[in-house]
Amino acid sequence: MIKFFSLIASVALLVAPTLVSSAFVGTDGTKFTQGSDSFYFAGTNAYYLMTSSQTDVDTVFSAANKAKLPVIRTWMYNLGTDDVWFQQWDSQAKTMKINDDIKTGLGRMDYVLQQAAKNNIKLILTLNNNWSDYGGMDYYVKHFGGKNHDEFYTHEKMIGSFKAYIEHVANRTNTLTGTKYSDDETIFAWEIANEPRCNGSEGFPASDNCNSKVTTAWIDNISSFIKSIDSNHLVAVGDEGFFNRPGQTDFEYSGDSGMDFEATLALKNIDFGTFHIYTEDWGHDVQWGTQYLKDHIKAQKDIGKPVLLEEYGMETPDERKTVFPEWQKLVETENLAGDTFWQIAVPCTEMDHFAICPNDTDFSTLVGDHALKMAAKVN
Repeated sequence: MIKFFSLIASVALLVAPTLVSSAFVGTDGTKFTQGSDSFYFAGTNAYYLMTSSQTDVDTVFSAANKAKLPVIRTWMYNLGTDDVWFQQWDSQAKTMKINDDIKTGLGRMDYVLQQAAKNNIKLILTLNNNWSDYGGMDYYVKHFGGKNHDEFYTHEKMIGSFKAYIEHVANRTNTLTGTKYSDDETIFAWEIANEPRCNGSEGFPASDNCNSKVTTAWIDNISSFIKSIDSNHLVAVGDEGFFNRPGQTDFEYSGDSGMDFEATLALKNIDFGTFHIYTEDWGHDVQWGTQYLKDHIKAQKDIGKPVLLEEYGMETPDERKTVFPEWQKLVETENLAGDTFWQIAVPCTEMDHFAICPNDTDFSTLVGDHALKMAAKVN
């Protein structure tokens, strides 16, 4: 225990600012920056932009701009589908092929980036998914002949194919703006994957060998690779913020997930931490969620890097009215670097139980007021 906290203290002292062009997002200690200015923010998620119509993309960015939400997190992957797909298994070449088409492939993201820039919005782009939605890691495991979900973290060919995709995306030139993705100031950060764990969701169990050492080594590998091809942008994990504290009983603290939030945040090429809060889905009460938030605020202070509450939600409007103000006030008063709620819904249908429509009567109260308070922070 003493050794652990000594390590964290040492890391905090060694953290240096992430220096980039003034138009790119950087870090300085526990805060994000743009140029010489602090950049605290409240934003949102809109994972679905890669398959949305241009009309819906426009609506999302217009609504976010109006609500003063300057950051949106969205998916930069879509594997194996027949209509819109970014990667698909090539049975002859025995590897992944990449689709650059402007209507059915990566070209769709050119418009997303162009319109985000026009609305003064930065995008966090997530490069893969722990879950099988839109393919995810298990799509690799299945087609490369794996048996366990966590082979994605250790199998040389899977890692090589994933790196090839990342490099292809970073080197892509936007057909609408002429800007290379790695040079695009609209991109806030690259995220390695959404919610990585030892276990997945499509029939590929975790192996007995998977633990936080395996996932941390993989994160170190991928984050170092991204930095080697793109020095402009921040890099984060995209995880749920699960701790590795043996002796704790809760899954989110015990290390049983195979993740170690503090170890990954301490890595040289991870610029900021991420965590999610879904008390209902995880079987906890609101007070548990508040403590989970406080523990990540403490980790931000201990390690000395920004931490982002990048997903949080409650299933009903009444619950949101009660819980959101409590958590948002903690973010504001304790100087957490930022937060992005899950999620803005366009079109205004119930994508999931947590989605919020910008036309909802309480949208400005739940989202807009907090966004203004975060934007006003200058310390």
